[in-house]
Amino acid sequence: MLLFAAVSAAPGEPAFALKHGQRVLFLGDSITFAGMYVQYLDAYLFTRFPERRYELIGLGLPSETVSGLSEPDHPYPRPNLHERLERALEKTRPDVVVACYGMNDGIYHPFSEERFAAYQTGITKLRERVRAAGATLVLMTPPPFDPNPVADKVLPDGAQRYSWMRPYAGYDKTLSRYADWLRELQEKGARVVDARAAVQFTLTELRGEDPRYTLAGDGIHLNGTGHWLMAQSLLLAWRAPAEVDRAEVDARVRRVRRGEVSSLTFREGTVSFRWRSRVPMPYDPQWDPRLAEQQVIGERLNRHRLMVTGLPAERYALSEGSTRLGEATREDLAGGLDLLRFPLLSTNRRAAELLPLVQERQQVLGRAWLSDVGHKRPDTPEGLPLEAATRKAAELEAQIRRLAEPVKLDLRLEPVARTKPG
Repeated sequence: MLLFAAVSAAPGEPAFALKHGQRVLFLGDSITFAGMYVQYLDAYLFTRFPERRYELIGLGLPSETVSGLSEPDHPYPRPNLHERLERALEKTRPDVVVACYGMNDGIYHPFSEERFAAYQTGITKLRERVRAAGATLVLMTPPPFDPNPVADKVLPDGAQRYSWMRPYAGYDKTLSRYADWLRELQEKGARVVDARAAVQFTLTELRGEDPRYTLAGDGIHLNGTGHWLMAQSLLLAWRAPAEVDRAEVDARVRRVRRGEVSSLTFREGTVSFRWRSRVPMPYDPQWDPRLAEQQVIGERLNRHRLMVTGLPAERYALSEGSTRLGEATREDLAGGLDLLRFPLLSTNRRAAELLPLVQERQQVLGRAWLSDVGHKRPDTPEGLPLEAATRKAAELEAQIRRLAEPVKLDLRLEPVARTKPG
């Protein structure tokens, strides 16, 4: 289901749901406060749409609930989103609001109808208030609670007291009920993205290979891999374009079939050309290396291909300028060579440099917005004054945009001589 009005797309390409110039506000608990999934979304937008401008504001608050509940053993009453929601909407004036609540809302207890009703009421109030503010609300299902890494801390059914430090061993059953209800809302017209399903699927698959595998070391807070799965869920729901860029050259007839390719030359079996290409979305080194294969990230959201057909030799060395990038077979090139394989390629080096800047910018802005809006959670670090944070963010954004500009790649394919046996 298309979540909201879409911008125009290239022929044959699905329309991306976010409009140029839109402001997206992210609300949630400590998972959203950590902000990695917002950073990954921002990095995708900067690289895939370098000519557009989007503004993502991460306003997650640790410990927060949408239900207003708090367990007795929590060191202070959990903050309630509705205490700050009005201020957040008035100050940020978003076009789209993404909200992910649930992990704290069952307060780490077995399921109860009373607590469930408080969660439902809180979500309903959130929907009404966002609608009144003229924004579009996207609800994300809460990620799973994983008892395995905290097996020495969880408590069985029937315990006298539960808390985030001593949660119910079957707490994920509570979260499952909450997620099921959110999915039912989607059938009634709400915009819901099922991040939980993506995280649960990957956890199950990789735990099949390694029983100790986890995406949350404390059972609650997702690592970088888990945050990417949340970001990926949103991007796929928003019909994000999979293709970074593509160049196609027919060596047999010496013609460019696709892409901004110029200076095409053929000399003694070597093919040389200049290709103006966009920068791919960066991959975070924190991600589990099995994730790219298991989730097919490149094919789904980061497809960067060079296709050269009609080549006579069996194998070629690929170089950019004086830098040798690696080798590829004739079949690899004819089928579309995955350029993400070559870390020394200028586009990939730029992507790697860009991600830390995006992360720093999001952290500076997020902390500043959180302080400016205000909240009732003690022991939360103060951000910079919003004006100072905005200046700092503008400096970082200028660097990010320079790195995200399309790159002119001077590429060369040279035949590799076969080594004689013996």
